[in-house]
Amino acid sequence: MIVWIASFPKSGNTWVRTFLCSYLYMNLKNEDFDFGLLKNILKFPNEKQYEDIGVKPKNFEEVAKYWISVQEKINSNKKINFLKTHNAFGGLENCPFTNKANTLGAIYLVRDPRDVLISYSRHLEKSIDETLELVLEDDHKGWLNEYKKDVIGEIRGSWAQNYNSWKNFYLTEKIIIRYEDLIKDPFNNFSNIIRYLNKLFGLEINDEKIKKCIEITDFNKLKKLEMKTGFVENYSKKELFFNQGKSKQWQDILDEKTVLKLEKKFKKEMQELKYID
Repeated sequence: MIVWIASFPKSGNTWVRTFLCSYLYMNLKNEDFDFGLLKNILKFPNEKQYEDIGVKPKNFEEVAKYWISVQEKINSNKKINFLKTHNAFGGLENCPFTNKANTLGAIYLVRDPRDVLISYSRHLEKSIDETLELVLEDDHKGWLNEYKKDVIGEIRGSWAQNYNSWKNFYLTEKIIIRYEDLIKDPFNNFSNIIRYLNKLFGLEINDEKIKKCIEITDFNKLKKLEMKTGFVENYSKKELFFNQGKSKQWQDILDEKTVLKLEKKFKKEMQELKYID
């Protein structure tokens, strides 16, 4: 069964993956994280997953058509399968993104869209204005073949569509974590994730282990590791993937016009998440 780690891009998804991989798969006698462990929590959808069922999709409709078939193939191992996705929860052309037969739970990461915009812009190597269109765009789709990597098509929606889709996720119990809360109080928020997984499938809760894994996957340590070894998931040639890892960057970078566009479009959700009053 699948446990989704879902988010709009640049919202803390990879940080949570590193923490979980250290908690689940790492020998904690080691002091440094190994990026190779992230292979235990793969992106969905990706090309290999579709190749495994003999499909090479040419468009989003074909990606959606085989969502369930690919998940059934993944779940044929009869294990707990963690998958990362930026896909919105929902469907396309009457094809559901997932179902009760394949999904055990979902961890959703959400981040202030003003900071998302800055981080996403750096990641895509696009201007703030170009990236703003993607963050605001209803039914935004991310077709990443331009990077010649293994990711295929993701139906992301706007920042609010993505958030609302997973907030309204109804298949089973889910948990929503704010990126800003992970920064402010990592122990309690990562502990909430482990307690959630304990409830789902009995994962052991070990406070000392949680503290050790938080230490190992500290953002600055991951940044130094990327500078030393590189990071295969970083598509940018100019910026580090683990770049700033801060909140409220937008106050020093975004102009008033851009901030107002985001706050107007996403007023309801930003108030709900306490990003604005």
